[in-house]
Amino acid sequence: MFQHPDLPDFDEGDGEKCKAWIAEQGLQVIMIELETDAPVEIADRYFESDDPDCSYWEPNRPDGEGWFCLAIHDSDDGPVCWWARRVVTP
Repeated sequence: MFQHPDLPDFDEGDGEKCKAWIAEQGLQVIMIELETDAPVEIADRYFESDDPDCSYWEPNRPDGEGWFCLAIHDSDDGPVCWWARRVVTP
């Protein structure tokens, strides 16, 4: 799938390490799932195939400025897009 080149490779079970890295980078992250984000025909196409390719899915960007795609990876519920942006500090 896709991963920003600066995102470390976290293993399953590294949730706390991942959260710490996100905080150290000053990022806000929102996860968008293909299952709930994509039009029905796109979701059906993915879930009815045995193909892990989801390159035809264009995840919706969250509202606001500065969002970039940090990663798109598979989860137990199908593909997930991690949108990230720098946290604005006062």
